[in-house]
Amino acid sequence: MGRSDRFFRRVWRFNAIAIATVAVLLVLSVFFAAATIVYDHMRARRVTNVGERDAVANRFLLLPPRVITGTPYVEALLHRGQSYGDGSDVNVLFVNILTNESRWLFEGTGQQILGSHWMFDRVAEARTAVGAFHIVGDRDTNVALVAVAADGTNSRKLIEGIEKVYSVKQVADDKALVLYLKDKQAMSALFSLPSMALLTQAKLPDWGRATGSPARTD
Repeated sequence: MGRSDRFFRRVWRFNAIAIATVAVLLVLSVFFAAATIVYDHMRARRVTNVGERDAVANRFLLLPPRVITGTPYVEALLHRGQSYGDGSDVNVLFVNILTNESRWLFEGTGQQILGSHWMFDRVAEARTAVGAFHIVGDRDTNVALVAVAADGTNSRKLIEGIEKVYSVKQVADDKALVLYLKDKQAMSALFSLPSMALLTQAKLPDWGRATGSPARTD
């Protein structure tokens, strides 16, 4: 056999090995791509099935208590964490530190506490809490202003159907001012303290837009 024949035979063998290697890599790539697609499909199906069963896990955590100024009570928020998202505060526990008696602000966990604003017997220092305004949203996304006494009793809705709360502010020893948006109309409401009864309610002057958000005042 001549040198030329041996050379071309080696070239042929090298090409055959190279082609076989490329073919194997191609088959492996196709297999890996198919496996990835199947895995993603099965994972999407599992997520969908969980959503359909409404089986999202809730984890409840009672946050550290906060002393309610000038009273024998502390409050502790109940936080609901979910398997996705940041979760939300859904209830408030009131505990009398003298008697160890306790009560919840709401029945169940079907609402979200969007904000809380405590009121006092005076604006100055050395004051005593008389109650709080809670901004609460339910599962239907309805937002309401809820009043509660300092010990967690006498809970009641003051304003319902709120679209946005701009500010809740104690403006005097015996008055609190709430600015909010309802039915696309900016409103102001003045409440008496400590009864938290509505004194007056009025529309805010138009600031040049049909809807929108004025600057925060709290």
